Amino acid sequence: MASKKFLSTIVRKSKENRGNIALCSILFIIPLFVFPAYPKNEWQYELYQYITQTMHVTIGTKGPLPFFTILYSIYITIVMFFLGCAVCYFFIKEHGINKAYQEEIYKFFFKAEFESSKKYPWLEKPLVKKTLVSITFAICLIMGVFHFIDDDISQHRPRRKGGLIAFSYNYRVGVMFWEIAVSLFSIFPIFYFGLLFLYIINYFFRGLGTGKVVIPLEVPSKKRKRTRKV
Repeated sequence: MASKKFLSTIVRKSKENRGNIALCSILFIIPLFVFPAYPKNEWQYELYQYITQTMHVTIGTKGPLPFFTILYSIYITIVMFFLGCAVCYFFIKEHGINKAYQEEIYKFFFKAEFESSKKYPWLEKPLVKKTLVSITFAICLIMGVFHFIDDDISQHRPRRKGGLIAFSYNYRVGVMFWEIAVSLFSIFPIFYFGLLFLYIINYFFRGLGTGKVVIPLEVPSKKRKRTRKV
């Protein structure tokens, strides 16, 4: 009976996973067949002008796929934002916003040791580590913002690194691949700082601690210390 329940659970979860994969594939692939390379009519041209002149999103406008690139860049950013919201919602739903939340945030973001900490032990100080991690995410966010105005990203220059990236932006599949990758780096820091804000509130105002789990050292019992007299 227990084995049948276990098998039914596996089948149900596999169906759910297949459904989620299919939905994500549709969300990511639909623009490949819908978004045009160039504006084809008046309303598309007006939209192109609004995005480039009002929103100042000019990525890839000097390349062979200007309209497709800016549309997909905005589209995938919105999709990733809502996916991030869903992930944060289920994370908070599972762990709450109490001590378990503090422990999970610490374990996920701050528990790992820096490789350089063996040479520089001060890197493992809590405030230093949190500051360095936050600076890293802030840099990723800034790079993601500036990415939207890189109008000649598809043009490789001799003094500029990233020839493969420039080459990829000449093709729709390449644009999709790199935009998904960049959106992860530009959207994830937003949720990091949101979760960090709640982490700080819990630490300073609710007294829930840092979330670091200290494993107590095993103290030998008195019985073990006793030795038989010969």
